[in-house]
Amino acid sequence: MPAKRRVTRKSADIKRQLRIAERELRHLNEAQWSYSKGMLKFGFVAWVFGLSAFFSAILLMNTELFGAAQPIWTSLLVVALAAPVMITAMLVRKFVVKIKRLERIRRGLLGEYERAVLRHVEEIVTKR
Repeated sequence: MPAKRRVTRKSADIKRQLRIAERELRHLNEAQWSYSKGMLKFGFVAWVFGLSAFFSAILLMNTELFGAAQPIWTSLLVVALAAPVMITAMLVRKFVVKIKRLERIRRGLLGEYERAVLRHVEEIVTKR
């Protein structure tokens, strides 16, 4: 009889750990998306502000620069737009690493739980 209780407790403990891992995984996924959205919104707002500051500075200095420096400032605008997206991608990478680690842990716990339940069922069948 004590062996049955030990196996049940073991599977219950594994099941509890599995629930914790799944809850953490769900929270990380939600945090990743909200963080990504916030960073992209901030990046867009920063780009619009930088764009307006850039054109304001050019207009205040000299309006002739628009024609002469067009190849330079168009490439600068493209780079300025890509910078927030790249920064967001690098910062979101930390969430991706944590999510992959938790998914590996979850798969391992799920396998352990299945083995514990099968061991318990096997013991019940062999006792009959």
